[in-house]
Amino acid sequence: MKQYYQVGSKTFAQPYAALRESSRTGLFAEYVVPEDYKNSFLNINPDKLPSNHKLIKAKAEYLNTNYHCRFHYSGGIDSHTLINQTAWPMHYMYLRGLIDVRHVDEEYMFGFDYLQEHNLPQQIRYITLEDYEIWKDPEAPYIHAGWYYGVSPSWVSCYALSQSAEYELEVTGFEKPLLYKKDDNYYWLLNDGPDVLSGANRCDFFIDDYYPELAVKQVYSFRDYFVKVYPDLQGFLYWKETDQLDLLVNMGRNIDRPAQPYTKRIEDWWDEHHLNYKHKRTIDELETLGRQDIIKDWITAGERLITECGAAPHGIRITEKKLDGYGTVRMPQRINRIGAIFKIHAAELELLDHKDIAKL
Repeated sequence: MKQYYQVGSKTFAQPYAALRESSRTGLFAEYVVPEDYKNSFLNINPDKLPSNHKLIKAKAEYLNTNYHCRFHYSGGIDSHTLINQTAWPMHYMYLRGLIDVRHVDEEYMFGFDYLQEHNLPQQIRYITLEDYEIWKDPEAPYIHAGWYYGVSPSWVSCYALSQSAEYELEVTGFEKPLLYKKDDNYYWLLNDGPDVLSGANRCDFFIDDYYPELAVKQVYSFRDYFVKVYPDLQGFLYWKETDQLDLLVNMGRNIDRPAQPYTKRIEDWWDEHHLNYKHKRTIDELETLGRQDIIKDWITAGERLITECGAAPHGIRITEKKLDGYGTVRMPQRINRIGAIFKIHAAELELLDHKDIAKL
């Protein structure tokens, strides 16, 4: 990825490393998106672009022709839309279940079975008990790409990939654009929400600069949907607050797959944070294995991060959750940064000063 964080004169690939420095110095940790990346989305007229379907196909073939790619597949709607757009040389998936993978990783099982049934080249990374020792490492949040405070450290798999030169490009199914509306104006915000594989050469298929025409098409398709269906909404426009399948079809996604066992809503994130059903099932398995010590190490790691990063300006938010047998767990989550703002005009995007976010 070309983006990075800057605190004073120091730069960092990992967000929590930047937040620790920010906490130490009191300086704001800025998310920096290079000018050439931002400029790649300018001077593209959405009215002259082909359909999302054609652009998705063209981008997949472009990537596979020009780079040696590893495709990250979960079986979700985004990645499943991409799996047959080109002959990806490798498909990557991680699974976290320790006892019953099909239970803990229920939402990934369609994708896992699809890889087996179609005999596609694959790398399946299973998170093991040995991986959980990482919660004892005080430097883990500052080194590992994609570190987050869920009890299953699935991000250890991303760190190994980011250190490898086996593939030129790690292709993910990220992401839907983040839009903001004020009065009658719509804005596209580049933020650091997708944080896996930080520091690696990663392609966020739907919203990055490798084939910027697709990103622009996605932004306008998203905007047009909200204009038509939710014209009165103001502020941040979250796709999870919509009729999700209707919106995704409008953006060229393939929804021809079984329904997920769990419909993700934005309010679920605010309610659960990283204690969603997958992590609760992981906790159940750890207790079945008699590894309550791992759960305690995880809680300790969260407290340590709060101590080390808590003073960073606009750095982390803390949510308190009751966990049976362990009391109140304080769960840290970094506050996302904005690295660019585009005003959406009828025939082009206009790049604004992202430091004026408070004016929106």
